[in-house]
Amino acid sequence: MPLLSDLHFFAEVDILVGLVYAAALIVLDADWRVALFALTAQYLLTTLLLSLIIQPSIALLYLISGALAAIILYITCRRLTEERRAAFAQLDGEPPANWIERLYQPEVFVVGYPFRVVALAFVAVGIIGVASSMTFLGLAADVLFSGVWLIAAGILVAILSRDVLRLGLGILLFTSGFVILESGIEGSLFLYGLLNVSELLLAVVISHLATVTQQETGPARRRGEIS
Repeated sequence: MPLLSDLHFFAEVDILVGLVYAAALIVLDADWRVALFALTAQYLLTTLLLSLIIQPSIALLYLISGALAAIILYITCRRLTEERRAAFAQLDGEPPANWIERLYQPEVFVVGYPFRVVALAFVAVGIIGVASSMTFLGLAADVLFSGVWLIAAGILVAILSRDVLRLGLGILLFTSGFVILESGIEGSLFLYGLLNVSELLLAVVISHLATVTQQETGPARRRGEIS
């Protein structure tokens, strides 16, 4: 029916716009709270897109694994933030004027904001050109764009990150894009299940590495970085 077809089209457009915006937030915003919110939104939107490709009940499994991964990362980020807050409290004299901002927006990127904007724009233009001018194993343009966009955004985050947690978010974006492409190409339930389990394992490993990294820096080095 024409009406259902139109609704399906608008739903796909909304999902694509949401995925672009969510991945862009992770690339551009240094605040871990914003990044985790964007990651959670990305899992929801990816699940909605998967429900248009595979059975909705199977697609829902990805939302559950993604939500659990986001919770694990949130708990870790809160704990590390409290450790940084304690390091500020141990400083001699008054803490810097922007210490509250730096609790939630540490230096997680190796380049500045303008460079990240330009890099993200180049990536977006390239992916739009590829998705609109070629087909890949019979994938629809929206599925191809969504998968390649998340993969490229994840690689970009990983390249530009100096922080373990932000690097981990890039890896999780990459796996989300791979899940979309895999579901559109093959739809193997076994591989789909492995990818869902990998989300949780990656979150646990990322959280552990982030905790170990901050502990190895030691209070003295943290005081030197935040003074």
